[in-house]
Amino acid sequence: MFQFDQELIRKLKQQDHSAFNTFYLKTVDMFSRYIEANYFITHQDAQDIISDFYVKFREWAKKYDEKQSFSGYFWTIFKNLLKDYFKKNQDIPFTNIGTEEQDTKFEETLIEEEDIWDILQRDFEFSKIQKAMKEIDDWSKDIIYWKFIEEKSNEEIEILLWISNDNVRQRLSRAIKQLKSRLENPL
Repeated sequence: MFQFDQELIRKLKQQDHSAFNTFYLKTVDMFSRYIEANYFITHQDAQDIISDFYVKFREWAKKYDEKQSFSGYFWTIFKNLLKDYFKKNQDIPFTNIGTEEQDTKFEETLIEEEDIWDILQRDFEFSKIQKAMKEIDDWSKDIIYWKFIEEKSNEEIEILLWISNDNVRQRLSRAIKQLKSRLENPL
């Protein structure tokens, strides 16, 4: 997990341009991975959400209270933007899902025959996990994402969620059980 020193946070509150550039460079990949791992939306929509976040965060940075967890603060802003996106876009037609303009030639898309089975198996397993992740509660999704995708320690998750380390272990255990149950008994 990224550590944000107090000087950077102070500069963000003061609307310093270089501080925002530093914050952007430290976090943009993390937000992209989070959206990619948890949601089926186009790359362009994901980029729009992330861009909106940085615009909104610039304004909200002035209001940050140093008694709060900084990571928890910006994650809350980011997740609220995601919720707003899905509230606005409830009626995305099925035919538009996953259709993006591509400039690749047909020959570049061909795969060696022996690799097809491996790719199909990985894709099948990944899609099962993604489907199961969508069926578990938000706390569980977040804790699994941070632990296994972002590879955060329990202590880092403790800071993000403002809960004790014991509580992190308990919630992680419950989240894994939920996910395992969904994978073994799909709806």
